[in-house]
This record gives sequence, structure tokens and C-alpha cells, in this order.
Amino acid sequence: MASKTKSGRRVSGNPAARTTERHTRQPGLPSVPHQAAVPTVTLDPGEGATVSFDFGNGLSLPEVQYTFTMFPHARERAIRDGWGFGIELPTVLDILDHVAKGKVDAAIARDLLLHGARELYVPMECHRYEDENELEADCMRAPQACPVCRSRRDWFEAFLDTADQRWSQFTQPETYTFIAGRSGLHQIDCPVVRREMPDQYARPAGDTYVSELRRYAHSVDPSSGLSDLEYARQYPHWDAMTATEARKWRAERTGPKGGRNYKSCGRCAPSP
Repeated sequence: MASKTKSGRRVSGNPAARTTERHTRQPGLPSVPHQAAVPTVTLDPGEGATVSFDFGNGLSLPEVQYTFTMFPHARERAIRDGWGFGIELPTVLDILDHVAKGKVDAAIARDLLLHGARELYVPMECHRYEDENELEADCMRAPQACPVCRSRRDWFEAFLDTADQRWSQFTQPETYTFIAGRSGLHQIDCPVVRREMPDQYARPAGDTYVSELRRYAHSVDPSSGLSDLEYARQYPHWDAMTATEARKWRAERTGPKGGRNYKSCGRCAPSP
């Protein structure tokens, strides 16, 4: 996970500083015409993930296994340029055999190996080893390409689904007559509730969606699911419920010593 330096700058989990050293293709390599490097990604249930290599000339290598979190300091470079990735040796040997026999262009084989790693950057959550400040800056410049936002979009959608449901129930006070939040159980029309719930709510869309996704994705704690939006005023965070649901909610929080795991508002005195 990220840590902070003395200057306060957030540093990634990378075991060394990132660089942007790049390789150049060697001159004089044999050219193999009409090739296309088109790896397709299939997630593997174990550690790592697989890609299938299609060389575009009838040759292919299926289910090539990649791993991540290997950081050789002697060959340090940017993660997107392959640092941190490992690949099974038989695949490398097969590719070298194809190159030696003139069946595969060496430059295309290299690009295909790197393309496979880049395809797996998001599924393997490689952004966790990047500098968080740089990730946020990159997100501001190109939000659609942000690996953090892409990997946590489903979480954000689930957060919005919950907010939609809470707002729908809150706006039906004739059915959902009680509501529970941080301060316990209340009547739906309690003044305390009015202070805590938003006056209006609409699911974010367009540019607002992009900015709220960034706000969520770059602040959410994967272990707890809490983010900067958790108690943001524009989102409904309390759960409205019917009288039956309120009685069940109260019963689930009542133990042998009484209602020690919940409290009822002394102002509205809810009685489901």
C-alpha cells in the first residue's frame, strides 16, 4: 500500500522508484510479412491471468500465464513497460523457436509480450504499485483511461444503486414510515432526519458522473468499502423502512441486556 515520505508525497508500493527507460528495436531483424499481434485477455481464477497470443499467420499460443509483483532492479522501468510482470518460461522458449525459424517477426513478438502485460494492467490491479499522486494527476488529464476508476467502476455503480434505492424509499413516507441512520431509529418526518438527508438527489450523469467516480475511486478503502462519498451531503445514507422492517431492525439489535446495540430518537420517539 502507499506510504508517505517526509515531504508528505504519497509513494507507491513499488520497491523502487519508477523510471521511463524504453527499449529500442534491434536493427537487422528478419521481417515476417502479414503478421498481427492481437492478444485477447481471459481471467484466470488463480494468481495471475492468462492471455492468448495470435500471431496473425496461423500460429498461436493459448492460455499464456502472466504473474505480477516481480521487480528486478537490474531491469527497472515503468510498470506499463513490463516491470513487475513475469511470464512462464515455456512460452518464451516457444516464441524464440518461432523467431529462430523465421515464422515470427522478433519485433512483433516483443510488442505482443508487452501488449499482453498492458492488457492485464487493470485486471491484475497493477495501479496499486504506482504513485497515487501521479495516478490522480493522470486521471484528471484522461479520466476515461484511469486504471483506478476503471477497476472500481462496478463498486461505484453499486454505491449509486444503493443511493437510488434509499432515495426512492425516503420519498414514499406513506409506506416507509421509519428510517435508521447513524443516530439510530427515527420517524421518517423527524427534524433530525431532515438535517441528515439531502433535499434533492439525482443519480450523477455526464461530467458529474466522471468527477464523482474519480472522487469515489481514488478515496475508497478496499477493505471497508468506505470512501469520501460515504457521508457526503448530496447522497442519501439512511435506510427508510416500513413498520414491519423497523420492528425487525430493532429486534436484530436487541440482545439479552436490552437494546444496547441500537437507540431510538428521544425527539420523535419512534414506535413501530
